[in-house]
Amino acid sequence: MISLSMLTQGASDAAQSENSGGVVVALFVVVAAVGLWFALRTFVRGLQANKTQTATGGDFSGYALEALVNAAKLDGRVNEDEKRAIVIAMREIAGEAFEAVKVEECFARPGLNKAELVSFLAARSRAFTRDQKVALLKALMAVFVSDGKFDESEHSALMDYTAAIGFDREGAPQLLRSFTRGNIT
Repeated sequence: MISLSMLTQGASDAAQSENSGGVVVALFVVVAAVGLWFALRTFVRGLQANKTQTATGGDFSGYALEALVNAAKLDGRVNEDEKRAIVIAMREIAGEAFEAVKVEECFARPGLNKAELVSFLAARSRAFTRDQKVALLKALMAVFVSDGKFDESEHSALMDYTAAIGFDREGAPQLLRSFTRGNIT
C-alpha cells in the first residue's frame, strides 16, 4: 500500500529533479554565451589586427606613424605642435631620413582607428623589441602633451597601448614619468 508520505516524497523528488535540470540548462546557456562572446571578441580583434597589418605592412615604423597620427586626432583637434612632435618621434624611431611629408600624407588618408591599432599591437607585440615598445610609448606621450593638454581620452588611449604592448598597467605611470617632467597617474 502506498502511504501519503511516499506520494509526497515522490512528488518532492520529481520537483527537485526538474529544478536541478533547469539550473543545469541555465548554467549551460550562460557558459555557452560567455564562450561565444569571447570567440566573437577574439575574431573581431583578429580582423582589426589584420587590417592594421595590411595597412602598415607589419613594419614597426609604419605602425608607429599610424598610431601617432591617430593619437593626435584623439582629442578632436590637430595642431602644428602635434605634427612637429610626430616628425621628431618618427625620426627617432625610423631614423633621421624620415621625411616630414609622410606625416602630412598619413593625416590625409582615412587611417586606422585606435581599436584597430591596439588590437594589432596586442596580437603582434612579441614581434617588437622592448626598445621599440618604449620608443612608441615615449612618442605617444610626446604627441599627447605637445598641445599643452593631456585629457582623459588621451590618458585612456595611453593606458590601452601600454596594456597592448604587454607592460603592466600598474607600473606604467612610473615608466611614463621618466619621459616627462609632469605628473602622470
